[in-house]
Parts: sequence; structure tokens; C-alpha cells
Amino acid sequence: MRKQQKIAAVLGLLLVALVAGQALAQDKIVGKALYDKLRREGRTLVKMEGQSTLAWTPDGKASYVFEDGTFKRVGILSGEITPLFDDAKLLAAVNAATGRQEVKLFFDRFEYLDEGKKIQFQAFNKVFIYDLASAKLILFEPEKPIIGVRRRVYGDVLSPDLKYRAFTRNYNLFIKDMDGNETALTTDGTEDLRNGFPDWVYPEELNQYQAFWWSPDSKKIAFMQFDESPVARYPIVHDTAPMPRYELQGYPVPGANNPIVRLFIADVASKKLIRLETGDDLDVYLYRGQWTNDAKEFTYHRLNRFQNKVEVFAADPATGKTRLLLTDTDPCYIDEQTDLIFLKDNLRFLWTSERSGWREIYLYDMTGKLVKQLTSAKLPVRSIQGVDETRGWVYFGGSEANGTESHAYKVKLDGTEFARLTQEPGSHNVGFSPGFDYYTDVFSSFDQPTKSTLYQADGKKVKVLATSVPTKEFVDLKLIKPEHFLFKSAAGKYDLDGLLYFPAHFDPNDKYPLILSVYGGPGSKGVSNRYNMNDGNQALAQLGFLVATCDYRGVSGRGKAFQNLHYLKLGQVELEDHVAFVKALGRRPYVDARRVGVWGGSYGGYFTCIALLKEPDVFQVGVAASSVTDWKNYDSIYTERYMRRPQDNPDGYEKGSCLTYAKNLKGKLFLQHGTVDDNVHPGNTIQLVQALLKENKRFSLMMYPENQHGITYPHAGEARVEYFIEHLKPVVK
Repeated sequence: MRKQQKIAAVLGLLLVALVAGQALAQDKIVGKALYDKLRREGRTLVKMEGQSTLAWTPDGKASYVFEDGTFKRVGILSGEITPLFDDAKLLAAVNAATGRQEVKLFFDRFEYLDEGKKIQFQAFNKVFIYDLASAKLILFEPEKPIIGVRRRVYGDVLSPDLKYRAFTRNYNLFIKDMDGNETALTTDGTEDLRNGFPDWVYPEELNQYQAFWWSPDSKKIAFMQFDESPVARYPIVHDTAPMPRYELQGYPVPGANNPIVRLFIADVASKKLIRLETGDDLDVYLYRGQWTNDAKEFTYHRLNRFQNKVEVFAADPATGKTRLLLTDTDPCYIDEQTDLIFLKDNLRFLWTSERSGWREIYLYDMTGKLVKQLTSAKLPVRSIQGVDETRGWVYFGGSEANGTESHAYKVKLDGTEFARLTQEPGSHNVGFSPGFDYYTDVFSSFDQPTKSTLYQADGKKVKVLATSVPTKEFVDLKLIKPEHFLFKSAAGKYDLDGLLYFPAHFDPNDKYPLILSVYGGPGSKGVSNRYNMNDGNQALAQLGFLVATCDYRGVSGRGKAFQNLHYLKLGQVELEDHVAFVKALGRRPYVDARRVGVWGGSYGGYFTCIALLKEPDVFQVGVAASSVTDWKNYDSIYTERYMRRPQDNPDGYEKGSCLTYAKNLKGKLFLQHGTVDDNVHPGNTIQLVQALLKENKRFSLMMYPENQHGITYPHAGEARVEYFIEHLKPVVK
């Protein structure tokens, strides 16, 4: 009897365990619940422990943090914690100057000035400049900030000697001393004639947000003048009220008039203006102003309209006369992201160029003579991150492994001792300390969540600063690691990178719909060796989709010749390679090539539209946001860089236009656009709507009032997901 009771008890325990196990299995989060969880908690499920970046003291020997209401200095090697400032002296100076009675620090961020001798902080609608040694304080009320392109904030710019501040108001350039005495350096400014304040297209496409520059000796200001009068205006209509309000945006389109840019030097003492000699051809781009370290010359770039020839000039600020420093050309186009760094000896400068087919670093003397090509690694170089002239090192970033990996490197100023600093395969973001004694490396890979490590300049590891740790809850979700693989380009010549995400409930015996997540375009990059277990594509896959992204001919990181493969053919080469990608995946038994979706915004919206219209048998469902639909609609600088003008490349513009293929629509297309988008105007979507209606095609459309290029309504993302669920029929578990 007892034996039978024991057996019954054991069987009972086994039954309880089995039932409990089934309950646990049933309670496993999958599908919509897992999607919601990753969207809501994905970042917190992989927690960063520690401090991933360091705020350095000017000597580069310590970092600082704001804790317990004060700033603390932390020794890099010793870890010793001491006060960063004498808070009592600082508060006494503030209270004496303002009449306040502050007893503890009232700011949690600041900026070092004057080589670390002073700090600047803001509070109480005032700017404070505090001398750390003398405890003297300067304060002023800043100018009202101006919001520019991409929400860039423009305000006061201090002179290097901290005696003046420069700013723009009503398109004129002003200076004001610390006593509040104001002087206008220009008086002819209007919305059409902008002194020291950029237009729309230069910041957007040439990264030229700044439009005036103090000389290092604080005696002069160089500035750009934008003449917008030749530029056509696009009406941005705010029609949420009974009587619409509109604004006219200067927006040059391909083949039309660009703004005319002139360069001037203003003398602070005499207020005299000198116009720089920039040549007789006004249909060029003048940008990237930069003073030499000794303030003897002001340099600028001049790029021709076709953007395949850039010249760097140096101007005499007293006379405006210029001399040519160097010229670079490319058979297709010049990438404007070049580095120009003047060395402290005032005798040499560094320049990055793709003239060899790969971005490399070159050393010149100040006469414009090439001294030496410092690198020939064919990485390519991404950017120069710093120059340690004392030890003779140049530090820079570069790409490897088809551009999927990013690393940090160094080379001597004489071109010797080239070396890679970062070792682990993956994506490294490196930052150097003042003085270049240390660097931080923020790293992740397909297999490794983000970690941050501090190294000495010679590569010796000092300590781990922070690590991302997947929580037990995250591990228990049993997510599937995305698969990185290679596939052949459309012509079969190149190996291209792809990345495929799976739902946690993936069963290879089922057939899954495929969604492509695309941005695309020249120089973009779809696949990077970084941690992606908790990103948006991973979340989307949990609804029962396979989600994929891929590279194509024309992506960055594989050399200029590879990037040039898309030249004059936007919407052609990358589409061909995405078709090859879908066909490669379609050979897998669990991929349903009859249920393929694609989505993206901006260029990704363009790609989505042209994919459904030009390849309707490959792509069945698309959600396109903020889409360019015809390249004649987009801005001149971006479009002409890759397509030239419509009159130079009519075939390319015709083949790259979504309107050309409106008659081909067979699948389900959902168009989304912000009604006040000043980047990709809503007219793009309206033109495609008209073309589709003329062909009696059915589609879905949603306009988002008062939204610009980035649609902020949650509805946009929710509707996109619902659209894919409705029309692609994901595998639900």
C-alpha cells in the first residue's frame, strides 16, 4: 500500500510538473504580445550598466560627472573623486552679480572655454561665463534663438577672445560686446538676401548649417551671403484653420536656378566689408568656410554645378584676393564629406580624397603641393577623428568587410606605422581624450550587445566603462538571432550583404510572408555588423513575418567605384538588386515569394513606390511615407549630384520616375505624407495620386496635417503594421 502510495505521489508530482510545463509553454509570449512588448520595452530589456561615454576635463587626465547636485572630477587611472569646481566661490560670484541667493548649483551641464580656463552655462534666461582661477563672472542675456533647417537652433556665437558675440537678426549680421553695445555689420538683409544665415538646400545637402565664422584672432568675421531672388518658391500650406496660412519656401529643383552665394570678410574694428574673389561663374556651390590657424587666410570650397570637380581656395582677408590650394575631380560626382585639417605648425594640412577610388588621407604644404599620401589601405577612410601633432599620429575611422564593419586606425604624419586600433569584428565608435592619451570604444556586433571600453592611446585596455546586459526576461523570450548572409547582385558580379529576421515562433515547415525594410539611395547602408536583437525589425517579425534588409550596388563602405555604379540611374540599380535579393530568399522553402511587402520613408518611400510600380510581380504590398515620386520634384543639389540635370539625363529621369509606371500597379499601395513637409513636398504624393487615378488604380492614402518630413502621429506606424497584416496574412501562433 505504501509503495503504491509512493508511486501515486510520484505520478502526481510528474502530472503537476507536466501541467505546469504546459502552462509555461502556453504563457510564452509570442506574436502580437511579443511585438507590443518589444516596441514598448525593447530598449529596457537590454540594459546598459555603467557610463558608455566620458565627459573629459581639458587636460585629458580625468572625466567628470554631475552627481548629488555637484560636479565631480574622476581620475582616469586612480578613480579618485574630487570636486570639479569650488561651488561656494562660483555661487558667491553668481549671487553677487544677480542678487540671487542660490545655495547649490543650479545647472547640470556646461561648456569649457578658453582652453579650459573658463566655463559657460545657462540659467535664468542668462548666459554665464565664469573664470575658474579668478572667480570673475560675465553674464548676458542671449539673443532670441532662430530655428532653421532640421530644427537647427541659431543663437550667439562667441568670439575666441570672449569679448564679443555675433548673431543674425532679420537676415543681417550683428556683433555685441559684453556690455551690450550692438553694431550691425550688414544692413541690406532680407528674406531674399540672407547675410550669415543659410538657405534651405545648403544645410540639407552640403551640411552647411553654419554661415559665418570668427577668425581665430577675433578681429574678423567671414560670412556667406545667400541671394535667394533667382530661386523658385514652393507654397507650404497650413490649412487646418478655416482660412489657410501659407509660407513660400525657396526650393531649387533640378535644372532650375540655385541661390547665388557670395563670401565676405567683415572687419570688427572698422566694420569694413571685403568681398572675396570667387570667380565669374555664379552657378557654383561655395561652402565649407574655414580659417587657417594663424588667421592669415580664409579658405572655402568651390564645387561646380555637375559636382564632379571641387577646388579649395585660400583668400587674403585684407584684400579678398584668392589663390588655389588644390583641385579634386571624379568621373561621376564628388562626395562633399571631405576633411580639411590645418596643422598647428601653419605649414601643412590634411585632406581626404577619393581620387584613387578609395577615400585616403593626403598631406599638403600650404602652397598646395602634395607632400605625401599617408594611407593606401583601400578601407575606405570615413573621417579623420583627430591629429596628435606632438606624437605625430593621425587617427581616423574606416570601413571593412563590405562596409559592414567600422574600425579605428592610426598612421604617422610621415605615412608610416599604419595600424588598426580596434580588433573585434563589428561596429566601433571611437572618441579620443584631449591630448590623445586615451580613447573610448563603443562597440557592438551581431553577437555582442553594446559595450564601452577605455583604452590608452597605444591600445592597452584600461577598463570596461559600460556593458549592455540582456535581462533574464529578454533571454527567456527566446528570440532568434537575425541571419547575416551573402547573395549575388542582379548581374551576378558582386557579393552583397543581407540580413533576415525571424519570428520567435518560426517553424521552417510554414510559409511566411516577407517584408523588406528599406531606406536605400546612393551611399546608404542597409547591413551593419551591430547588435540588432531588439530593434524595430526584430519587433515587426514577431507578428509572423520574415523581415529583411539588404545592401546593393551603390552602398557606402566599398569604395567610390562601387558607389558610382548607381550614377545617373536612381531607382534602377538598387531595385534590380532588391529583386535579386527577394528571388534568392524565395528559393528557401519557408519564404512565400507571392507575399512580399516593402516599406520605407523619404528615399525609402520612393523605393517602395517604384518597387510596386516597376516590379509588380515581385512586390505585392507597400507602405510609402514622405516619398519622392519624380526626381524633377526634389532639390537640385542632391538630385543633380547623382542624376545631373533633367536636360542632361532625360532617360534617367524618365526611368527613375514613379509616374512612368503608374499603369503597372497590381498590388496594394498605401501612401502617407505630412501636409507641410518642406523636404519632400506633398506635391510628390499628389502627383502620383493623380497618375494612379488616371489609370483607374486603387490605393490607400493618408495625409497628416501640420506634419513635416518626419510624421509624428503614432497612427502612421500603427496603420502601416495593420496594412501588412491585412494584406500579407502573416503566420500567427
